Amino acid sequence: MTNHDAASTMTVISERDQRRIRAAMSAMPYAATERVPKPWVAMGDVVDADAVVAFMEGLAEVLGEVAAESDKHRRRLFSLEADVEAFRRLLGTAPAEATP
Repeated sequence: MTNHDAASTMTVISERDQRRIRAAMSAMPYAATERVPKPWVAMGDVVDADAVVAFMEGLAEVLGEVAAESDKHRRRLFSLEADVEAFRRLLGTAPAEATP
């Protein structure tokens, strides 16, 4: 048994599934950053469990930052909306509040 044969017997993910995984990784939003490692066909990288885990860890880090930024913008929007409502009340242009 050659070294190539020994290495190929350890491959758990079929070549077809590796292509599908690479395609899914490439299509994933926010995965384009270099902080999300992806095995590429051109590089000859094999998609193994370590490659999938590295991809998921990188993606989780990026998505965590995106979510934090989104939360920050949402809080700012709510603050601005509250400011607008306060100004409308001061100017007397706020809609009448419904009473239950």
